[in-house]
Amino acid sequence: MAEVSGGELIVKCLKKEGIKRIFGITDAFYHPVMGAAVKHGIRWVGPRHEAAAVHMAEGAYKTSGEAQVVMAGAGPGTANQISGIVCAREEGVPVIAISSQCRKGIVYPFKSGAYQGVNQYDLLKPAVKWNAVVHSFDRIPEVIQRAFREALAGRPGPVHIDIPYDYIFEVADDSNLNILEPRQYRPGAIGPSADEVKEAAESLARAKNPLLIAGTGVLNSEGWGDFQRLVELLNCPGTTTMAARSALRNDHPNYIFGLGDGALAARREADVILAVGTRLGDLDLPFPPYFGDPRKQRIIQVDCDPRNVGANWPIYLGIVADAGATLRAIVAQLKKMGVKPADGKKLKKYKRLDQVWRKNIDMMASEYYGDKIHPAHSVRIAAKVFGPNAINVGDGGNTSLFNALYTSYIKPRTSLGIFEFGHLGTGIPYAIGAKLANPDKEVYVITGDGAAGFNFMEMETAAREEVKITVIVHAEEAWCMEEIAQIVYFEGDLSKLVGTSQMPVRWDLAAQSMGCHGEYVEKLEDLEKALKRAKASKMPAVVCVKTDKQVNLIPPLADRFEEVYEGPKHPE
Repeated sequence: MAEVSGGELIVKCLKKEGIKRIFGITDAFYHPVMGAAVKHGIRWVGPRHEAAAVHMAEGAYKTSGEAQVVMAGAGPGTANQISGIVCAREEGVPVIAISSQCRKGIVYPFKSGAYQGVNQYDLLKPAVKWNAVVHSFDRIPEVIQRAFREALAGRPGPVHIDIPYDYIFEVADDSNLNILEPRQYRPGAIGPSADEVKEAAESLARAKNPLLIAGTGVLNSEGWGDFQRLVELLNCPGTTTMAARSALRNDHPNYIFGLGDGALAARREADVILAVGTRLGDLDLPFPPYFGDPRKQRIIQVDCDPRNVGANWPIYLGIVADAGATLRAIVAQLKKMGVKPADGKKLKKYKRLDQVWRKNIDMMASEYYGDKIHPAHSVRIAAKVFGPNAINVGDGGNTSLFNALYTSYIKPRTSLGIFEFGHLGTGIPYAIGAKLANPDKEVYVITGDGAAGFNFMEMETAAREEVKITVIVHAEEAWCMEEIAQIVYFEGDLSKLVGTSQMPVRWDLAAQSMGCHGEYVEKLEDLEKALKRAKASKMPAVVCVKTDKQVNLIPPLADRFEEVYEGPKHPE
């Protein structure tokens, strides 16, 4: 028999789940949690803002597949988390958000004038998959176990636990407290039925022109190997959503860029499409010009959340199951049926279209003769310096499009971006979380200066926590995506632009003031050496790159990105 505080009980429950770190600003309302975390080998990572803490958790999950925990103090601290938590919900990230609360005697209902007292349960309820208030010390394990079950069930997402600080500080006998193993209170991945596998496999085997599309569910379920095996077994084109760019190695002979001409032609002409682990959301252009006639084209959609299946485009067969488990089962069934790879004639057609499109995209950069730095050149030199095993993080508006278009990925979980929710400012905290979860990998960020301003103070966090990341800021001194939209709206009258300009910022000097390595680059010939010095530095690094604003105003994917907002330009 021993005594345990509520804070240590929380930590013991998290330890059972394999939690390695907690992201949160220090707060007197949960000192017992912080002390117990150190005692039990869980790292406490203190950011500069609570929303950034959630983004760090997102970065860690997206590159490791492990659920993450964040903590916040009562009132303002918890309120600050909300933008991060909404982002985690839309990005499908299982973040367990634990908030301290005012003492139990004045909450639910709240005493008028309670200092930092706010109904955090109702405040976060619309932003999370599930939330609860702990009303007694002995229910702490039960509620935490339920939180993990809810966060990981179906499509992953954030959950919230609100705990009055009395219970965190309370001390009790631990002999009657039961902390279960995860397998005792939540199931593993749910696979498809035998009939579903058979029907999907038979449709693919009969197909004359199949296409495979991988979404983030393939990454979450670690199904990338089986996705590649299925592509090779059928010898058909394979592509990914923008959010899942690393689900199929981009140098694979069957890979086609998802929004390029080759992939869009394949989508229109395929007789059978297997879309795995994707909602087929707006960024995937689920519009008539970009898919075939749903009366003729068979789309098999696999997703772990039934609310996503058939939600955005008519389908032939919907399978509610884990993406990886479904891919493994379909591969096994096709092999059992003796299916052989196709001759590849259709694949060659789409590869040619993709290559011509890519050549035209590349020419936009290669034929640049300006005296500044083309964003594409910066992206490609960074990819060369940091190598194919590095984790690449994109942030910003047009800058993120340049990063996605000119970066190739050959390893899974190496592409981080904002192609689910479009939430600016995630780049630096994403990178910190990714590096903490993958200390053996290089992690670098390419961000616009608008996005960099959201969470740039987290470079101090990186320096203090000794998290070696490199941040490349494309400094155009403007909100470029918004500026070009206003230029179009105001018919080219630049005098009417509102709120699009920014002051010049020396991001490298700001980083140096926080203990980081800083580099400033104005000429292309200086960029590679500056990036190599930044990479070699033992400190977190920021490279301020003066890129060409006029080029950045209209990235190559701008026309298709516009359709995400406005719908198809040429609806049938």
